[in-house]
Amino acid sequence: MTLSIVASFVVLGLLLLLIEIFIVPGFIVGIVGFIMVGVGVYFTYVDHGTFYGNILLVLITLVMTTIVVYAFRNGAWDMFSNKEIITGKANDIKSLEIEVGDTGKTISAIRPSGIAHVKSQRMEVHSEGSFIPSGTEIVVEKIVNNKIYIKILNQ
Repeated sequence: MTLSIVASFVVLGLLLLLIEIFIVPGFIVGIVGFIMVGVGVYFTYVDHGTFYGNILLVLITLVMTTIVVYAFRNGAWDMFSNKEIITGKANDIKSLEIEVGDTGKTISAIRPSGIAHVKSQRMEVHSEGSFIPSGTEIVVEKIVNNKIYIKILNQ
């Protein structure tokens, strides 16, 4: 193979590896890039000898190492991390001081779980499988294992 074809394999393979690292996760693009780099290195060894094959292999290793180190130092990996904080919480029945028979109003539709205000506290509630639209007056029917079960008031 000519030097230009081998160089094309190597350059395109490296580009595909970079795309895999920075843009498209999922291994397919990276595997294709790795194979293309491997084919370029193989044909360099076969057609141009061990000396040029070793030089190409060292250059590829240096280029990829430099790019990965630069990406870590530059903060390129920060775009992959989730910086949101989870503010939700589970019901703690003891701190909520909710009892069977307390009344309230649904904030969201209950299908079969949702959010309601009971005793001026916002909490997750569940129904016994029935749909309850938002804004409906409800009553606490039972409390089982930190789950608050409700039903429509006067039903």
